[in-house]
Amino acid sequence: MSHAHVHSEGPSAESLALNHEVSDARSQPIIWGVVMVAGVLLLAFVLMAGVLAVAAGSVTDTSNTLSDSEVTQLQLPPAPRLEQNPRVEGDRIIAEATERLESYGWVNERAGRAHIPIERAMELLLEHGFDAVK
Repeated sequence: MSHAHVHSEGPSAESLALNHEVSDARSQPIIWGVVMVAGVLLLAFVLMAGVLAVAAGSVTDTSNTLSDSEVTQLQLPPAPRLEQNPRVEGDRIIAEATERLESYGWVNERAGRAHIPIERAMELLLEHGFDAVK
């Protein structure tokens, strides 16, 4: 058998014994693939450089920038706004809630509704039950 004849019939006995193909991969498609990927990357780089050059030209135009007096006259955005210092604000909210839960005070004095400390409210619920709340 000739060498060319073995390839035309299928895998050789040698490649079956080694459990893999013994012939080399064709290098030409791999080289063309690498060249194409490099070309696409180069084209993308050139296009991005062009876009950045155009954008940089428009940024240097100072005709539509605000003066200092216009900046100070800008309005605040509508609520809810981001907190400047969320940790401090959170601590303040917790302190106010804790104070309300642990103190006596009016909810609506005209209607005769008041709030009491939560510990006292739980004691009253245990003494009188939930039916007395209605």
